[in-house]
Amino acid sequence: MKKRNRIEISVKGLILAVVVIIALVLSAISLYMVTRSRSTINDGNTQYSQLMSRYSEINATLYDGLYVSGEKVIDVIKDCAGELSDGVVVITLMDTEGSETDKKGQTYKTNTGYNVTEKSNKEYINPSGTFVGSVAKNSNGMVTQITFTQKK
Repeated sequence: MKKRNRIEISVKGLILAVVVIIALVLSAISLYMVTRSRSTINDGNTQYSQLMSRYSEINATLYDGLYVSGEKVIDVIKDCAGELSDGVVVITLMDTEGSETDKKGQTYKTNTGYNVTEKSNKEYINPSGTFVGSVAKNSNGMVTQITFTQKK
C-alpha cells in the first residue's frame, strides 16, 4: 500500500470545501431567483386579470358614442341584453315625441322574445334608422346598461 502524504490529503480537503461552497452559493442564487420570479409572476397574473376584465366588456363599451344602424341595435339586443344588469334601452323617434324628460324608451333585459322588427308593434326598431349609443357604468366600473337613441 502506498502511504498518502499530508499535502495530498489537504489538497483534496480544500477541493471538497470549494465544491461545498460553490454548491451553497448556487443554491442561494437559485432560491433568490425563485422568490424574485414569484413576485413577477404574481404581477403578470394581476395584469392579465385586469386585461381580461377590460376585454370582456369591450363588446359593450365600444358602443359609447358610436352611431349605428337599427339593424345593429337589434343585434346588440340579441347578443348583450341578457348579460347587462340593466339591459339595453332603445329610445326611438316615437318615444321622443313630447318633452326631453319624457324620453324613457323600451328596456330589453333578455336576449329573446322581442318582436322589434314588426312595423305594427309599438316597440318597432327601424333597421335603417340611425342610433347613437351611450354606456352606463356602476361605481365598480362595470357596464350595466347600453342606451341607443334614434337620431333624425
